Amino acid sequence: MTWLDGYESLRGVRLNMVAGSNAEFFDESGSSRGLSNELDRLLIGKLRSISDVVVTGGNTARIENYVNPTKAKLAVITRSAVVDGDRIILNPPPSSELADWVIETLGLMGFKSILLEVGPSLARQFLDHDLVDEFCLTIPSGDLKVADQVMGALQAKLSLAESQSVDNTLFTIWRRGNDSRA
Repeated sequence: MTWLDGYESLRGVRLNMVAGSNAEFFDESGSSRGLSNELDRLLIGKLRSISDVVVTGGNTARIENYVNPTKAKLAVITRSAVVDGDRIILNPPPSSELADWVIETLGLMGFKSILLEVGPSLARQFLDHDLVDEFCLTIPSGDLKVADQVMGALQAKLSLAESQSVDNTLFTIWRRGNDSRA
């Protein structure tokens, strides 16, 4: 059994993010890719393989040159009218609460295991609306003090459920108290 085996299917909404050792969300190019490492990328692959749909923001999709996952659908939240045949384009009405609308819309489309790969602004919206069941936070070369800083910056009201360090990379799982694992 490897450390990745601890990540199981989740019926609900899972948020996955990486942060740097100073609790930053982006590198100098404006991307989180420079903060990631090989172990984080293994986790991303694992989480995508056990999810129905991967949701990202239009900005993140452009900056990080997102490609469609092999086992899940890709949904992109955007305010523009860009249509891409291989992606689900989520264009919330201006009068709607974005996070609520996205989760409700995906639920109506039949998705039960939703993986959010969004930046801090969108993450905060999903967290503020108490829509995140589980938050997987990876901190290469970091510790729990940095994880607490990230949670504070996001104003996340989740509890630490698990943490482990693998080859100097901290993996944490935060939950809101329910157990939605399927």
